[in-house]
Amino acid sequence: MNSAIRSIVRYGLRKNCRIFFVHEGYEGLITNKVDEATWESVSNIIHKGGTMIGASRSEGFRKREERKQAAITLHTHKIYYLVCIGGDGALTGISIFRDEWEGLTQELFKEGKLIGMAEFFHLDSISSAFKGKITQEQAEMGKHLYVVGIAGTIDNDFIGTDRTIGFDSAMARVIECVDALAATADSLQRTFVVEVMSKDCGSLALTAAIALEADFVFIPEVPPSQDWPDVLCSHLQRKRNVGSRLHIIIVSEGAADADKKPITADDIRKIIEDKLKYDVRVARLGYIQRGGRPSFLDRLLGCRMGSEAINALLRSKPAAPQVLCLKGHVIVKLPLSKVISHTRRVREERRKGSYGEAVDIRGRNFRQKTDFVQLIAEPPNFFFGVSKNFGVIHVGSPAAGMNGVTHAFVRIANHSKFNVYGIEGSWEGLMEGRFRELNWGNVAGWMSRGGSELGSKRQLPTDVERIAEALNDQNIEGLLIVGGFEAFHSAKILQDARNSYAALNIPIIVIPCSIANNVPGTCNAIGTDTALNEICRQVDNIQQGARGSGKGVEIIEVMGERCGFLAAMTALATGADKVLTFQQEFTEKDLLKMVKDACFKAERGLGLYKIVRSEGASDTITCDYLRSIFDKFTTRVDVLSHAQEGGPPSAFDRQMGLRKAIYAFQGFMDPKKMGESDCCVLGVTYATFRSPNSLTPQVDINPEAIVDHETLREYQTAYIYLRLSIHQQVLLPGLVGRTLKFTAVSELVKEVCFEHRLPLKQWWMPLIPLVTELSDCRELVNVRND
Repeated sequence: MNSAIRSIVRYGLRKNCRIFFVHEGYEGLITNKVDEATWESVSNIIHKGGTMIGASRSEGFRKREERKQAAITLHTHKIYYLVCIGGDGALTGISIFRDEWEGLTQELFKEGKLIGMAEFFHLDSISSAFKGKITQEQAEMGKHLYVVGIAGTIDNDFIGTDRTIGFDSAMARVIECVDALAATADSLQRTFVVEVMSKDCGSLALTAAIALEADFVFIPEVPPSQDWPDVLCSHLQRKRNVGSRLHIIIVSEGAADADKKPITADDIRKIIEDKLKYDVRVARLGYIQRGGRPSFLDRLLGCRMGSEAINALLRSKPAAPQVLCLKGHVIVKLPLSKVISHTRRVREERRKGSYGEAVDIRGRNFRQKTDFVQLIAEPPNFFFGVSKNFGVIHVGSPAAGMNGVTHAFVRIANHSKFNVYGIEGSWEGLMEGRFRELNWGNVAGWMSRGGSELGSKRQLPTDVERIAEALNDQNIEGLLIVGGFEAFHSAKILQDARNSYAALNIPIIVIPCSIANNVPGTCNAIGTDTALNEICRQVDNIQQGARGSGKGVEIIEVMGERCGFLAAMTALATGADKVLTFQQEFTEKDLLKMVKDACFKAERGLGLYKIVRSEGASDTITCDYLRSIFDKFTTRVDVLSHAQEGGPPSAFDRQMGLRKAIYAFQGFMDPKKMGESDCCVLGVTYATFRSPNSLTPQVDINPEAIVDHETLREYQTAYIYLRLSIHQQVLLPGLVGRTLKFTAVSELVKEVCFEHRLPLKQWWMPLIPLVTELSDCRELVNVRND
C-alpha cells in the first residue's frame, strides 16, 4: 500500500493537486484525522510493509450519522476527490458513502452542522467562513464526490482484478515459511498441515498449493466430498508408496465440507494420525502472512495504480465511482458497485450450495488452478512408456523457474502415458547423449529449487548433425527448450536445418526463462520476478546502510546485458532517481542535469541520489565514469552480479512455469494450438492499443541489418514515442497477459536484433518516465517557491 500512497502523493503533486492523508481509515474521516501530504512525507516508504497512514475496521462508519460526520470532515477541508485503498469492506463503504453524498450535503447545508464544532475539529487554521456552516458556494463546490478505488487485500477476493495489492507479498511469506518447514519434514518423514488466511476466498491457499507441490488443498469454494477423510488418507498412502517422504496439506481458514461443517487443521491432523499413524504437525501462519517487506510485483502495482488513480480522478465525471483492476498487465476501470456485487455473489452462491457457480464467478484462472493442483499432486497409477518420447533441455544462463517448468511438464506427460527425457548439459550434453529419464517421482521438489537441475549453458547448437543423430537415436518426438535468448536462437538454427535432417522435423517449443527478459514472443520471461525480488531485497539493504552515512550518491548496477528491463523495474520498485539503459540516449546535458539533481537533494537534505544502471547501458558511461562525475559527493558503487539471479523461485514464477508447461504439453498433443508452424515460442503477447489521435510511425527495418547502436535506438525511440502518444492521456501502457499464445519462431525473427540480443519492441520502455515523475521534485519545488 505504501507504494501506492507514494505514487498518489507525488504524481498528484506533479499534476498540481493538493493531497491530504486520512489517517486510520474511516475512523479518521469521522474524527477529522486529516493532514496535508508533502513530497518529503512519502520518502523512504516504498520498501515498508503495511501502510504509513494507518488502517482500521470502522463499525461506526456503518451508521448514517457517522457518515455525516465524515462528510463534514471532507467539506471542512474541501476534499471532493477520494482514492480509497482497501478490501471488499472498505470499497463497499466508500460506494455507499458516495451514493449518499448529495443527500448528506443537502442535509448539512440546511442544518448547519458545523456550528460550534470548530474546537472539536481543530479548525483554528481554517478560514472563519467555514466555522459557521457550510456556505452555498461550498455546497455547490462539493455537490459531487469523485471516488476511485484500489483493491488492496491479501485475500485476492475482489472479482474483476487478477491480483490485488498485498496478495503477492502474502504469497511470498507463505512460500518462505513452508519452504523452511519442508526441509525438516522431509528429513523426518513428517506431514505438515498448513493453515493460511482468508475465510471467504481460496486464492491464497490454492496458489500456495501449486507453488509448494502440496498433496491436498481445502478451500471454501470447492468443498470435498463426504468421504474426504478416506480420499485424503488414500492419496497420502499412494504418495508414500512411490517414495514421497514429505506431505504438505494446505487448508484455508474458511474451508468447509458440502454440509458447511468447518474443516480445521486440527481435524485433518487427527484424521491422519488415527488412520495412517503418520507424524503430523500443524502450522498456523497467522499474521506472519501480512508482514515483511512488500514484493516486487506489489511495489510495481502500487506505483502504477497510484498514478492511474490520479489521472482517473482528473478525468472523472459526476458518475458512479470506479475501481482500478488489473487484467493481465493492463489496468482498467470498472464500475465499483458492479464489481462489489459480483464479489458478494460468490458468498451468496456458496450459501446456496452452488459451488460450481461460485468458482465460475471467480474466473477462468481460478478454475484452472483447481484443476492444476490435482493434476500435479496425483501420482499416475500405471506403467508409462508406451507412447511418445519427449525431450526437455535447458539453454542459456540458469534462471529460477526452469526446474518448475520441467517438473510440471514431466508430471502431466506421465499422466498421459508419455516418457520424458531430460538432457543434461545443454547442447553439449545432447551431442554426448546424456539423457536422463524423468518421471513423476524423481522430479519431486523441483518446483521450489532455483537454477537448473539438468544444467544450463550459454551455447548454441553448432554441430547440428550430431544433435539430429542424438535425437533420432533416442526417438525424441517433441523437444521443449527452456531458457533465454540462446533458447530462441537455438530454435531458429534447428528450424533452418530441417531440410537437411529429418530428425529435426519434430515439434519444438521454447518457453522463455531468463532474468534479462530479452526473449521475443513474450512480455515476461520466467525468472524475472524472482530476480527482481532478490534485487529489491539487496537494494533495500544497501540503501539502509547508505542512509546512515549521510548525503551522497548511490550507483547500483544490475544484470540484463543490453536489455534494460531489470534496471527499469528496479528503479520503479526501489524509488530510484534515475535509470540508465541501453534503450535511452544520454547526452552531456542529461549528465549535467543528473549532477544538478543530486546537488539539489543534498542541499535540501532530501537524502541519497540513487542511480540504477543496466550493465549494458553504455560502453562509455560506465560505473567508474559516473563515479568520476559525482566526485564531490560521497559516491558508492554496488555491482550486484550473479547474486541477483535469486534463490528459490517466487510464487509468481512457479505458477507461471506450471501454466506454460501444461500449455506447452497441450501444444505437443494438439498441433492446431501452435498454428501453421510447429517451431514456436510460448509466451504472453504484446497489447494492441488503438487511439484515433495517434499516428503510427513508419519504421521499416531489416533486423539482419541492425548492427549499430544508433539505428537500433532510432527504431526503439520511435516505438517509445508511439506508445507515449497513445498513452499520454490513458496512463501507462500494459500487456495482454491473461492468455498464453504460441508465436512462430519464423515470425519473431523479424522482430529481433541478433547483434544486441534484443526484441525490437520493448513494452516496458514507456514506464521509464514514471521513474522521474515519482522522484524528481526539483522543478516542482522551484515552482512552489516562485
